[in-house]
Amino acid sequence: MLFDLRSGKRRRLVQVVYSLLAGSFLIGFVFFGIGTGGIGSVSDLLGGGSGGSVSSQFDDQIDNANAQLAKDPNDAAALLKLSKYEFYKGKQGVTQDQTTGEISVSDDAHTELGRSVDAWKKYLKVNKGQPNPAIATQMVQAFVILNDARGAAEAQRIVAVDQPSQGSYGQLAYFLYFAGDISGGDQAADKAEAEAPKSQRSQIKQQLAAVRKQAVKAKKQLAKAQKNAPSPTEPGGNPLQSPFGSPAPAP
Repeated sequence: MLFDLRSGKRRRLVQVVYSLLAGSFLIGFVFFGIGTGGIGSVSDLLGGGSGGSVSSQFDDQIDNANAQLAKDPNDAAALLKLSKYEFYKGKQGVTQDQTTGEISVSDDAHTELGRSVDAWKKYLKVNKGQPNPAIATQMVQAFVILNDARGAAEAQRIVAVDQPSQGSYGQLAYFLYFAGDISGGDQAADKAEAEAPKSQRSQIKQQLAAVRKQAVKAKKQLAKAQKNAPSPTEPGGNPLQSPFGSPAPAP
């Protein structure tokens, strides 16, 4: 998605829209009470670091995985190991302000988490069996921290297939909605409702309907910002990538 950001007004509009989308996505992950089997919590996101820095605690495991990959770039086990320990290292740089509750990600943490999801994507390409659901759970967290709803949805789908529940499919619906895949979110929402006990189905349906409404609104805001932007081929065009990837077609 490309935008000409020379206009201050247009720049602010696009930045505000993206801020709203990213904020909604992260807050929903952390506080979306979808029930048993959900992934998100504040403690899941935080690495325990005091200043947003990352240490060398996991460097030996990372170096070992990279050494294996130097010999065989398609070593699925090494890619999975690299993804796992880069994630552990990156989480150390994710912190929360105890006063405001705001979650921050250091530059180093962002880099490490980026390496983690890159290794995960390569792993998915070369892995011949069922993807590892435990590491997929960690990758959901990594994609959320990086504000990548589409990546989070892809990882969460692995979790939901392995552990079908109202929580796992409800979380999948949430990610799909905010990735712009409204119809896909509806399908996951139906599965979440079906997995829920009869006494909770009405509540689950209401929760996901509210999330859907919020996601549709956010998608319209993003589409409006894109429509108001000039062609990327115009002189001075400045690329700005949405943290949620390219939006899916309208439902």
